[in-house]
Amino acid sequence: MDLFVVKRYLGNEEAVCKNLDEKEKLSLLLSKIKKRKKYKEELGRQYQKEESSDSPLGVSDNVAASSELPVAKKQKGNESAQKKKRKGNRIEGPSSEEDENNVERNVEKKTGEKVKGFTVIGSDRFRKKSKVKRVLPQWLANPSVVQVDLQQLTMAVTAVPALDADIVEALQRSNITHFFPVQAQVIPWLLSVHSKPVQYWLRDVCVSAPTGSGKTLAFVLPIVQMLRRRMVVQVRALVVLPVQDLAVQVHRVFLTYCQHTELRVILLTGQTSFHREQQQLVGSSVTGYRSMVDIVVTTPGRLVDHLHGTPGFTLKHLRFLVIDEADRVLENVQNDWLYHLYSYIEDDSAGCHAPPLTVAMLESASSPRPQKLLFSATLTQDPEKLQQLGLFQPKLFTSVVKDEEIALQGAFTGKYTTPAELTEKVCVVEPELKPLVLYHIISSNSWQHVLVFVGSKKEAHRLSLLLMHLGRDTLKVAEISSDLSRTAREKLLHRFSTGKLNVLVSSDALARGMDIPCVDYVVLYSMPKSIKNYIHRVGRTARAGKPGTAVTLLLETQVAQLNDMLRMAGKAALERLQVEESQLAELGDRYSSALEALRERLKGKT
Repeated sequence: MDLFVVKRYLGNEEAVCKNLDEKEKLSLLLSKIKKRKKYKEELGRQYQKEESSDSPLGVSDNVAASSELPVAKKQKGNESAQKKKRKGNRIEGPSSEEDENNVERNVEKKTGEKVKGFTVIGSDRFRKKSKVKRVLPQWLANPSVVQVDLQQLTMAVTAVPALDADIVEALQRSNITHFFPVQAQVIPWLLSVHSKPVQYWLRDVCVSAPTGSGKTLAFVLPIVQMLRRRMVVQVRALVVLPVQDLAVQVHRVFLTYCQHTELRVILLTGQTSFHREQQQLVGSSVTGYRSMVDIVVTTPGRLVDHLHGTPGFTLKHLRFLVIDEADRVLENVQNDWLYHLYSYIEDDSAGCHAPPLTVAMLESASSPRPQKLLFSATLTQDPEKLQQLGLFQPKLFTSVVKDEEIALQGAFTGKYTTPAELTEKVCVVEPELKPLVLYHIISSNSWQHVLVFVGSKKEAHRLSLLLMHLGRDTLKVAEISSDLSRTAREKLLHRFSTGKLNVLVSSDALARGMDIPCVDYVVLYSMPKSIKNYIHRVGRTARAGKPGTAVTLLLETQVAQLNDMLRMAGKAALERLQVEESQLAELGDRYSSALEALRERLKGKT
């Protein structure tokens, strides 16, 4: 290494240095270092003079220009030498003019100055790029906003002249005297657009409104009103729902308002045999097959079964295609039901562009294109999913709870909206004390009609058993899941609504669309999977203008995740419900005995 240092500093004077002793070599090196130091100081003074006089070409420029090329040629050689120097932890001065120029350029880089027309990389400060905002289609960005104030209803059921008297009487018998805001806007609009000639393509409708805001009646009443004077029985309305329970609920509403008409409604969900459903759906005569119903309420899978397996079942005369809980139905890819449905309606009915209006078209006797009606509390913005529907000039009705929630143009207003009557809270708990905290909240506040949501059927079973042991004779608890038959679920819901059950522990089987009477409190025992899941869970209470409370039990590590979800819905952090440890300590013995009883019961089943 010493030999390398000598050669590094002496350069071409190696032959002269061979005859010198060590002291003379050292003095020669020191003299050369002093000369180079003076030379650097002179370069610095010249550089300062150049900066002050703004001279376009100074001494430093000339020196740099003359030394730039040699530095480029010797760069690779210098790199290896510098690596060796670093390994030896030596700090050495420059050995040539090229090294001096390198030092000069390093000084310029640190100051961030431009060197001969080039900007030193890393010296500039770049501005943070602004986030690209998504541009929504006009119909999503500019909806018809519905103010959801269920405490001040202004439109009476008698104020819609297009509704027949017997429909109004049926509403009054159901104790409905005023329309909810969503109904007050959607029902008159649908009735008015159907006054146009049948050859005109009608705009499709999307409704995004909170759970319990009356979306079902918003499509049931217009369909019944506009089909009641039909002359020939044909399938003219098709209502698709994601699960059987929702289909049963909507079927009952249709039966209520069709009882004074000749319209025939059928439910296709697999509750009866396939052959029995075929007999109710299509009849045969000497002239061929004939439809037996006007309105079909079904689920996607059962619909595809009948499209392919029921001779004579046709949708060529369809006028209304209703998709309730649209975001969940669109996620259901079972049998690719949308593709099969469109292939059975019309070749061009799934398209979103109307054909030219010609005399031949006006004189045509073909059936009009069906109008699509989409309803959901969490309507999707996914362009790919919306494209599957082939919507024609869609019109969006969306709800907001407060005036300040109306977003600026270009945003989707009211995508995630909860009722104004809903009180939302969060309770942070330790994982091992979660069941005890749930029991304490229910018992200490004397809550009745409590619906508890958990993440799985197994968890629902264990939690319901533990609450039974904790509550003993004070709490009447039951579990409900998709494993139960529809009849068994209906019996449990009836006992719950009549007060014979205090607490109902459920998986997500009841989280969507179900109208469960008298739910005063909802507890989210497990963390919701998404903001949609949260909206639909808490939406089981505070329905139809009644007050309700929703409490979410979380671990401390889950609070930030829930806040991120709520931020997507435009909500602030929720109020915290505090539970003191001293209050739980009093229940320690009961909790221990309940856990032991649960352990023994589960062992007995295994």
